[in-house]
Amino acid sequence: MDTPLLTEDGFPRSDIDVAQVRMTRARIIRLRNDYRALLGELELALHDHHAALRTLGPAAGSATAAAAAPVVEVPFAVVNDVSHSSPAFEAGLVRGDRIIHFGSVHAGNHRRLAELAAVVQANVGSPIAIDLVRNVTETGIDTRMRLRLVPRRDWGGKGMLGCHILPL
Repeated sequence: MDTPLLTEDGFPRSDIDVAQVRMTRARIIRLRNDYRALLGELELALHDHHAALRTLGPAAGSATAAAAAPVVEVPFAVVNDVSHSSPAFEAGLVRGDRIIHFGSVHAGNHRRLAELAAVVQANVGSPIAIDLVRNVTETGIDTRMRLRLVPRRDWGGKGMLGCHILPL
């Protein structure tokens, strides 16, 4: 966007299509302006929405929030592999664990595990609460557990978790 389109002598550069670059730059500028305007409208709508919730009172607001964001209690991913001495290993994850919640991620919002990766990136060095279901082989009963996983880059292996997670 900032590269000059003219040579030092003031002539159009011969190594690029100057007309095409100018049209592309103008389109990018229009898209950026549209994006800013859309974000402004969204911000105003959110302010109006939250102001309306405040006027309804705390009971109505919590009921609306509960209806808008249902708690999803079904597993959405399974741990396929855990590396020895990894953050996942230290947290207690084992192969076969079925993940119900990974921080704020659940079956309703994981987007094929893309949100899980975003949570990991945002929480490097900070603990992430993981709710999971583990089949205890001695009893054959599924047990619900909560673990705390701290993603790290310096553990000596691939990734920040040291485990391979697959969607269900």
